[in-house]
Amino acid sequence: MKLAQPQSIRAVFFDVGFTLLDIHPSIPEIVAAVAARHERRIPLARLEAALPVAETHFAELAQARPDTWSDDAAINRFWQDYYAVLLRESLPDAPDGEIVMLAREAQLAFDSGESYALFPDVIPTLDTLKTHGLTLGIVSDWGLSLGMIMRHHDLTPYFDFAVVSAATRRAKPDPALYQLALERANAIPDYAIHIGDSYVRDVLGARAAGVTGVLLDRTRTVTPAQVDCLLIYDLREVLTLLEIG
Repeated sequence: MKLAQPQSIRAVFFDVGFTLLDIHPSIPEIVAAVAARHERRIPLARLEAALPVAETHFAELAQARPDTWSDDAAINRFWQDYYAVLLRESLPDAPDGEIVMLAREAQLAFDSGESYALFPDVIPTLDTLKTHGLTLGIVSDWGLSLGMIMRHHDLTPYFDFAVVSAATRRAKPDPALYQLALERANAIPDYAIHIGDSYVRDVLGARAAGVTGVLLDRTRTVTPAQVDCLLIYDLREVLTLLEIG
């Protein structure tokens, strides 16, 4: 699939998690470091083995609490629940009080920019888009800590605005997020695209507001024949979509 009129695009919106930023070095390594600071040594292999259980719990929580991402306190509780499951699986004999304390500390660790790394294709892509005069914006399901994390990675100068779920009290795929992005970009839907790693939250959410969604599949899980949207595997491919050299 191609954009019908690539040269007409004036605004490009981005998701953040797994689009611009990756967890670094990894969830098990960060949680192990948090525990070590409290004199609790957890073998990395044990945390890695517990990760699938925590991920299953994540999916269940996300389905049961669809409005979580529209409230900063709810987001923090969500992540504390997630890390508590990971820690309880890894430390079955630990008292509940210690699990709760470590889960809270882990949640705070992931509010820090040091727990994330830029994908290597991000800065070259943003540099080129900015040089060509496009309006760039963030549309992300994240807590209020996102601004600090973006500043840590020197991303703020690239973006004209950020629409963050916890601040707007809306969560993807609510089209209101994308409509707000259009207002802040002073753009109409036909002249904007949104790039993200989730088909439902990013592609369908943007589409509901009339914005073209681009699915970024960094793990190459799907093929173009399996989706009804623009698909890229590397962020730099958006330059090809926009016919920017």
